[in-house]
Amino acid sequence: MIGEAGRIQMLAVLLDGNRHSAGELAMAAAVSPQTASSHLSKMVAGSLVVVEHRGRQRLYRLKNADVAAAVEALAALAQPTIASTMPEIRFARSCYDHLAGVLAIALRDELLRRHALRCRAGAFVVTPKGNRLLRAFDIDLDALRGLRRSFAHPCLDWTERHHHIGGALGSALLVSFFEMKWIARMRDTRAVRLTHAGEQGFERFLRIPSAVLRARPRLPSNPGRSDQKLL
Repeated sequence: MIGEAGRIQMLAVLLDGNRHSAGELAMAAAVSPQTASSHLSKMVAGSLVVVEHRGRQRLYRLKNADVAAAVEALAALAQPTIASTMPEIRFARSCYDHLAGVLAIALRDELLRRHALRCRAGAFVVTPKGNRLLRAFDIDLDALRGLRRSFAHPCLDWTERHHHIGGALGSALLVSFFEMKWIARMRDTRAVRLTHAGEQGFERFLRIPSAVLRARPRLPSNPGRSDQKLL
């Protein structure tokens, strides 16, 4: 189901966690509307994608975070050239509803180093020290544990070949970083932009090494525009 080139391109677009029309997905996959419709029908039937009706418009999204994790993991087996040709994608991007890329791995490493997280039985576990740290970001861990989804599963990062933080905790962290304006969305791409406030915040409060933060790609003066659409 995922092996066909057009379908994997559509799934890559849907990894941004948003809803997209069939026309948008057809353009992304460089296929005709008829071919896109066939692909989408198969992916809906295969429980990879769901369709929502908004008036007369049909919008498509990934079925759940498990599908996103599978697509991201399979991408780790693909050719790695995109990591060098699209440094914005490699440095920081959304992976469905959580953070991925160099920045996400640096965050995971630091939380483990500070014993805020531990790896146990194939999952990340928040320690009492982590509880205190995450409280500063207004993250309600008890509420997250009560959700009908994994709390903090390792998600294989396809550019870094290491596991970043997925699940409800990964999602809550990404939302918090957006709300604090540490990162900002970029148009037509899953890449996210590290802001000046974010560079200070990640270094001061989360102790992400400055060398990691200052190695971020330098973007054009208008970061909302891109000459090449990024996956």
